[in-house]
Amino acid sequence: MHIAERTAASIVAEISGIIGQRINMMDDRGVIIASSDPSRVGTLHGAALQIVQDGLSELVVHSDTEYKGSRRGVNLAVELNGKTVGVIGVTGPYEEVSKYGQIIKKITEILLREEYYKEQTEREARAKMRFIGEWLYGDPKNINKEFHEYGLSLGVDISKPRRLFSLAVQTEESRDSRYAQKCIDGANRVIKTFVMNEPDSFILISADSVICGVSMRSDDEMLVFTKTLKTEAEIRYPVTVAIGVDSSMEHVWEARGKAEKAMRTCLRSSSREPRLYADINMEIFTAELSDSVKQDYISHVFRNYTAPEIPDLIILLDTFYEHEGSIARASEKLNMHKNTLQYKLKKISERTGYDPRSIKYSSLFYNAIHFYRDIRNLFHFSPPSWDI
Repeated sequence: MHIAERTAASIVAEISGIIGQRINMMDDRGVIIASSDPSRVGTLHGAALQIVQDGLSELVVHSDTEYKGSRRGVNLAVELNGKTVGVIGVTGPYEEVSKYGQIIKKITEILLREEYYKEQTEREARAKMRFIGEWLYGDPKNINKEFHEYGLSLGVDISKPRRLFSLAVQTEESRDSRYAQKCIDGANRVIKTFVMNEPDSFILISADSVICGVSMRSDDEMLVFTKTLKTEAEIRYPVTVAIGVDSSMEHVWEARGKAEKAMRTCLRSSSREPRLYADINMEIFTAELSDSVKQDYISHVFRNYTAPEIPDLIILLDTFYEHEGSIARASEKLNMHKNTLQYKLKKISERTGYDPRSIKYSSLFYNAIHFYRDIRNLFHFSPPSWDI
């Protein structure tokens, strides 16, 4: 193991703080990589080099001129996994510092061992994430026996059936960017802990999305699981979590794609409730349409309205259709009288030529609502005035 300068500096600071003596840490070349005296860092420590070359366990320096770059004190070999990886030294008269020799040696080896296992754990975690990424996004032709066996060595059995879901964590645009990122990171930690408590689970977090896998379960069970996960994150941090769930019994790369499509549909919905891929319909192909096509469609449906008026219309119609055309429930949700809502729907019919209460034309407005969710930033949004 190569001792990193950051690790050496941490060890020197901790040990010198405990025993109150000047400490030096040398690597397996005899070079000082951390010291209580910063001016000595990067210089050769002759006594440490002697320990490494001759395989000594300890070397006492009696004067500052005995070994090049060394001062009187005690120097001890530091071992990890039966191999000398460096030297730790304490500066001072032998009578004063000799009693610290074995103490600093043991402390140093303990700290190095902890750092080693930490590095090993992080390295294994990175390898596991690379493997999962290749499994989910790579060429299906590469998923063979060797790939399966490599996964088993990392603790991932790709032969076990799983359900996949994709999620995105968002905060209000008005929040400070650093605070917003802190909230997103915190929510992702909650999500990771929640998911990894499940058997045979995995989670892959990238810059713009999160893909999770859990053991096989029904659609209803997946909705219960994802709604609970969403609640766990949202009650701890001021975020909104959008989740899309795959179709069951799919190849993993197909399941991942469907989960991502369902998640994008969830992002566009007003309720942001977890969505099953099986429950989405026209949203499947909307991603194939350009923003300009969607904008032209919206402008055509609402051709007698100005762009700033359209957000109010979308909110009203979305609520109306969300409550399946119920005037009573929609007006309650919109906080307006039933007669007022009926009047506004009539005005929309008159100005567009399409009656939103008619089954014949409801699909036109339904499409407009979903297209608007994709490109709402192209319209000038203002709080609902209900001046329709």
